[in-house]
Amino acid sequence: MFSNRKTTTGKWLAYLGLWIFAAGFAFSEIFGIDGMPHLLESASIPMIVIGLLMIITSNFFNKKSSDIS
Repeated sequence: MFSNRKTTTGKWLAYLGLWIFAAGFAFSEIFGIDGMPHLLESASIPMIVIGLLMIITSNFFNKKSSDIS
């Protein structure tokens, strides 16, 4: 996922997308943590979606074949 064939922008999108997805997943209701603020629970689904979209978008930022070596 974070190989040499990605541009710097693609790597940034992948890293940030992974962290945003992980934060959204951690704040979701799946774990059932008591005392979680309602704002974080309601923001978890959009964070998961945004993280996945950033990871998918990072796949379009590839280096040209001649630049890879």
